[in-house]
Amino acid sequence: MTLIRVPRRALLAGASATALSAPFIRPAHAAELKLGVDLSLTGGTDDFGRAARNGIELATKEFNAAGGYKGQKVELVIYDDETKPAKGVENTIRLITRDRVFAIIGPANSGVALAVIDIAQKQKMPLMVPLPTSEGIIGRYAKEPKHYIFRVTLNDGIQTKFMFDHIKKKGYTRVGLMHDSTGWGQSGRETAQNLAKAVGMSFVGEPQVFDQNDTDMTAQLAKLRDAKVEFIIAYSLAPAGVQIAKSMQKLGMKTPWTGTWGLLAPNFLKLGGPELAEGIMAVTSFTPDHSENAKKFHAKVEEVFKDQGGDFFPVATAQSYDAARLVLRALAKVGPEPQKIRDALEEINDFTEAVTKMKPRPFTPENHEALGEDTGFLAIWRGGKVYRAD
Repeated sequence: MTLIRVPRRALLAGASATALSAPFIRPAHAAELKLGVDLSLTGGTDDFGRAARNGIELATKEFNAAGGYKGQKVELVIYDDETKPAKGVENTIRLITRDRVFAIIGPANSGVALAVIDIAQKQKMPLMVPLPTSEGIIGRYAKEPKHYIFRVTLNDGIQTKFMFDHIKKKGYTRVGLMHDSTGWGQSGRETAQNLAKAVGMSFVGEPQVFDQNDTDMTAQLAKLRDAKVEFIIAYSLAPAGVQIAKSMQKLGMKTPWTGTWGLLAPNFLKLGGPELAEGIMAVTSFTPDHSENAKKFHAKVEEVFKDQGGDFFPVATAQSYDAARLVLRALAKVGPEPQKIRDALEEINDFTEAVTKMKPRPFTPENHEALGEDTGFLAIWRGGKVYRAD
């Protein structure tokens, strides 16, 4: 496998304003076997992107070792979007118009993904999204006759439903809601409020809002404490999640809480430590102990990437590995023509080797979500590691 890495400075210099403003001219099929990748390798969600890169590289290496496509190896063209939507747009345009890839995997961040899906759809380029959870990523074009956006992660609605299932199972009735001030956080608030109404529940008090860079959440949490909440749902990435946990300690709050699988990011452990993380739950599609395939994959990642800390973000690596293998499976069936790959992804019905909890037929023309309500579960931090909660 020839791995193409573009340094940040080279990328900024190479992607000119002309490339961004010029009309799209893309060949009917890729001239070479190039698979595009756009990830956050720096910036706020860099741990997501670095883990995703490991999963994609491993899947491609294995595909090439097994003979590639008719003896030809797939090359990866990997760009860093720096967790910036504008950079993701720039990278996506470049991958389609200059690199002439047959498909794209990424991004790693919901804000970036929402910025690039219009380009992929308009240019009829299959975009396999391995990590971002915003419902609009798939929902925006779900009713189009030919939908080019696919996803291998649990969307926010599905994750929130798991949270409500847990709340009802435990008999909690006084539930509080927190979310960050980003578009993703606001979308999560709407999702949670709509789902609460659908199951005959309501949140206690007003949703508490915080900025991603806030270092003290005591004001928001004090309001929830005074409202006598029994459980808290928080839409938060790992760094802000650490501040929630620290602020709860300051207030002496023992209220259980959960969030989306962003709380399973290694940054949570690195910034907060195992004692702070202990007992905190999040929804996920993968833990190293949830199946035999998962155990074997985890051991392989630990060995292959031991110089990078092994399997430092298991769910992100696993979802990206499965995402890449699905794209490569489609390539093997129909060749490097983007529109045919799109069709082939909908037809795969024998994907039994998934390491995530995915069905053999991940996609259909009506559904481009590979992971649904029957493919997720709650995970919990125990002793600095993530395990299945039940």
